[in-house]
This record gives sequence, C-alpha cells and structure tokens, in this order.
Amino acid sequence: MQTGFAWLPALAGAVMGFPIGWALRLLLARVPRGVVLRPGPIEAATAVVTAAGVGLSWPNPTVALVVWAGLLGVGLGAVDIVHHRLPDSLTLPALPISAAVVISTEILAPSTGSLLVAGWCAAAATGVFWALAAVAPRAMGLGDVKLIPALALLTGYLSVPTTVLAVLLAFVLGAVVALAGMSLRRLSMTSAIAFGPFLLAGTWLVLAIPALVTAVV
Repeated sequence: MQTGFAWLPALAGAVMGFPIGWALRLLLARVPRGVVLRPGPIEAATAVVTAAGVGLSWPNPTVALVVWAGLLGVGLGAVDIVHHRLPDSLTLPALPISAAVVISTEILAPSTGSLLVAGWCAAAATGVFWALAAVAPRAMGLGDVKLIPALALLTGYLSVPTTVLAVLLAFVLGAVVALAGMSLRRLSMTSAIAFGPFLLAGTWLVLAIPALVTAVV
C-alpha cells in the first residue's frame, strides 16, 4: 500500500517520459486534425506528468491507470488547448486502450476495482454528456462526449464516486479558470473555453490522489 511519494520510481517515470513524449509529439503531428508542436515542451510535460503519476501511485496496482490518464491528458490536452478540438483520431482509440488498461489491471490485481461498475459508469457518463451537448452545444462539444467514455472507464473501475468527483472537479476547474480569465479581462461571458483539459485533469487527479475521493465521500 502506498505510504508516500515514491521518488525512485518517479525518477524512472521521468526518464521514460521523455522518449514517450517525443513519440507523442510525432503522433500528434501525424494524426488527422492533430497539432504540430515544437520539440521540448511536450517531452518535458510528459516526463513531469509520468513522474508525478508513478510517484504518487507506486506501488499500487492502479499505477497503469494513472500513467495512461496522464498520457491522455498531455496529448489530448495539447490539441484542445491549441485548436479547441478533440479529434476522433485520438478520442476513439482511447476507449479500447482504456478498456485494455482496466482489464489488464483486473487480471494482474483482481478486486482492485470492478469491471462491471466501470462499464456502467462509462455508459452513464456518456449519456449525460450527450444530453448536455444536445441541450447546450456551445458549452459541451462532441469531442468531450467522445472522450468521456474512456475517462469514465478508468475512474469507474475504482468506484462511482471516483467518476462523479472527476467530472465535478472538471467543472470546478473550468469555472475557476473562466472566472480568473474574466477578472483579468482575458475572457468574456461569451468566450469559448476548451473543456477537455479540465476533464483530463479531473480524471488524473482522482486516480493519482485517491484521498480526494475518500475526503469527499
């Protein structure tokens, strides 16, 4: 059971993160509707997020969930921040890969979570997001709708409250950034804000720091 930040595994995560970030940058430049980024920042971001994820979750069986959520956050977050879009070429493959990560975690560490609950959370979250997109398309894009099943699989595997808190954190973080932007006169009431990065951040936070869930529930 994790008792603190695991510095040596985190260092290994940082070392692995740089080449993974390099490969991720090349991938983002090649996929349809991706993004071309200059070398350096995404490699550094991947190394930092991977190191933090491994350090916070090691040696828990959920470490793979945290690392994968972090990679999704860096890659998809970069595209959404730059272009305000979450391309199908990334969101759609994220679902089967997330399923594979969850199933592998269950096989290697049975009873870590629940595959059934993961499936139900993914279905329920997708339904809610589809409804939000239909009612308020300016506030919720289809890219977010296509992303949420993969994220809800990861969080739902641990518990329903984990999924709920991840989404709530996304809305809270988005609101904080929007209010800060308006107070600095960088944003207005009609400004479009990419929601994907907040969804990804909320997912990573609840996976990497399970105490957030236990503190709320």
